[in-house]
Amino acid sequence: MYQEKRNPFFNVRKETVHTSSGIDIPKVALINDETDDVLGLVSENYELISNSAVNSLFDEALNGLKIDTVHDHLDAITRRWRRRILFGGDAFNFEVLPGDTVGLLLEIFNGYDARTAFGFELMGYRSICENGQILGKRSLFRESFAHYVENPERLRLSVDGKLEAFKDNVLTWTEWTQIPFTQENFNVFVDSRDYLGKKVADTIKDAYEPTMNDQNLNEDKYGAYNVLTFLATHATKARSGSNVFSARHNTINRMASDLYDYTGSGEMGLVVNG
Repeated sequence: MYQEKRNPFFNVRKETVHTSSGIDIPKVALINDETDDVLGLVSENYELISNSAVNSLFDEALNGLKIDTVHDHLDAITRRWRRRILFGGDAFNFEVLPGDTVGLLLEIFNGYDARTAFGFELMGYRSICENGQILGKRSLFRESFAHYVENPERLRLSVDGKLEAFKDNVLTWTEWTQIPFTQENFNVFVDSRDYLGKKVADTIKDAYEPTMNDQNLNEDKYGAYNVLTFLATHATKARSGSNVFSARHNTINRMASDLYDYTGSGEMGLVVNG
């Protein structure tokens, strides 16, 4: 698993922008004060929301909850930040199969590129293989804020309100354990993703059997889903920075999301046991 060694709470300074001949441009450059990397060009009235401010807000909102681990992720030039928080305790951990537990993972995010608002997304975390798991209909588990509002109670209520939907998603995973899904089914699913190039599709199909064997997965829809989440978590990387910002990671996560609505077709259709 990726380990972030850089400081996500660096100071960001603003500098005016002008041409080499001295003509002023009505933009402001946001610069990492530790590395001098330019993070983005924004309007002069841009509201700068720092990673540290977002973190403090969520710290207050989550006060009193048991937190097991925290992992930070930064992209190549520290423009975007994600913090993944794994909760402990029975209230936030659910058994999909005997001995196969999924915990609640909260990802908070922020960015300095004038496009990334701050906010959060609920995810799953399969403890056996340390997979980050995308939930179905991600809009139900995600919220972003265009402007900073110092209201930790609102954040806590928003997270709490999405917890029931998370529990429903766990029931979906449990249902998937009763739906057979073979290598053939997996290949048809992969080949039906028209956004995949042949090389990427073949790589993912070739990874099915070894991942199933290494992770002791069953040949059902939940097993196929965990092949994808395992590959996204452990088999992707970025040239610099965290793999969670890489194109391959985002592509495989998109496939995992697609699986929620996938029912198969023709002879390769899926049949629920019983």
